[in-house]
Amino acid sequence: MKEKAVKVAIVTGASSGIGLATARALLKRGYTVYGVSRRGCKGEDFRSLRCDVTVREAVTACVARVIAETGRIDLLVNSAGMGISGSAENTPTDSTEEIFRVNVFGVAEMCRAVLPTMRAQGCGRIVNLGSVAGELPIPFQTFYSATKSAIGSYSRALAMEVKPYGVKVVCVLPGDTRTGFTAARVKNPADDACYGERIARSVGRMEHDETHGMRAESVARVVVRAAVRKNPPPTVTAGISYRFLLALAKFLPRRLVDKILYNMYAK
Repeated sequence: MKEKAVKVAIVTGASSGIGLATARALLKRGYTVYGVSRRGCKGEDFRSLRCDVTVREAVTACVARVIAETGRIDLLVNSAGMGISGSAENTPTDSTEEIFRVNVFGVAEMCRAVLPTMRAQGCGRIVNLGSVAGELPIPFQTFYSATKSAIGSYSRALAMEVKPYGVKVVCVLPGDTRTGFTAARVKNPADDACYGERIARSVGRMEHDETHGMRAESVARVVVRAAVRKNPPPTVTAGISYRFLLALAKFLPRRLVDKILYNMYAK
């Protein structure tokens, strides 16, 4: 009897947070897991690869190594990401470009690298990490919200493009999650006094919600379910309260939703 091939997964941003929790969860499910990050994933049982997802040559080499060692790629989880806070008016262009390179173009580079193999296999799964903030944009987190909104649109459109080849794409939307992402958020030092106190209140509220939010392992379970489910929906929200929130926002007038967000994060 022919043995069933072990499934192979690549997880970006696997050195911490949701990416690390997802890599560990997939390993427990029997996947051969390659954890990808810029600094590597030390002390873990899964295989570690150093790769900057914003550098095309590095991404190509990373994926080529996985194919050379295993001959296949069954799952890609794009979890690498960064955040910046501050007013849109005063955020430097280089900071804006950096967050789009990491959160959007890095995802596109990884997808571009794995798709030829998945199409040739006639199967594969891509799970991209979006955010509730991509659906409900947060003031003073403007460019982070914009990148996650882009990932949602990218994932849905890509899913339609690759459907005939047996490849499925899912976008998972986490809400506030307790990870090192909070401490790593880049705070724009160029903001002037006009916005100062409002930004401090907004970011303080956001950081409080994150540090009291879901555990990374809870989001990882949602990612894994999306990865193994036979017919997953195009978008999955992590957390019952956030699913309710997004469902409610669809029925409320947009002006009212924005007023609520304003009172929470911009007043």
